[in-house]
Amino acid sequence: MPWLIGAGVIALWLLWTAAPWLRRGATTNHTEVHGGAVVSIQEGPCANPPDSLAPLYFRRLARLGGYLALQTSCTESASVVRFLFIPLVRFGALRREEDRETLTIGRALLSGHGGTLSFVRKAGRVRVELRGFRPRLAMLLYRWTQLPLHAAAGRSFVAWVARSRP
Repeated sequence: MPWLIGAGVIALWLLWTAAPWLRRGATTNHTEVHGGAVVSIQEGPCANPPDSLAPLYFRRLARLGGYLALQTSCTESASVVRFLFIPLVRFGALRREEDRETLTIGRALLSGHGGTLSFVRKAGRVRVELRGFRPRLAMLLYRWTQLPLHAAAGRSFVAWVARSRP
């Protein structure tokens, strides 16, 4: 009987965590691999995007990870995504331009150094761009595991921003 209660708790946690990932709205997705580097772009309509998307993305990412397992922090000087206190991905300082916020990807458990994560606001649309990311996993394994998660997180965030802004 305790295993049944445990299975029920795990099932509820999975549903609570997975539900936001499944909401897409009117978002588009484009992913491709060039050699050992990845390009993943998710875009969607947003009439009035907020001025600062990067901190919102990291807060939303923690929600998608189930709060307990995935922790995030985003500051102007550095950002990090952790799983059970182990840094998965580190980012450099946040660079702001007129319609773009960009973070440089640093070395950590699942990432090699190089590439950028950008948040773009342009012409009533919001876009999340992962460019030049070099995973430490073998590319075939990465395509089956992490790449779908990157795309789902980007699509979910773009759809959430569009829903939450009037």
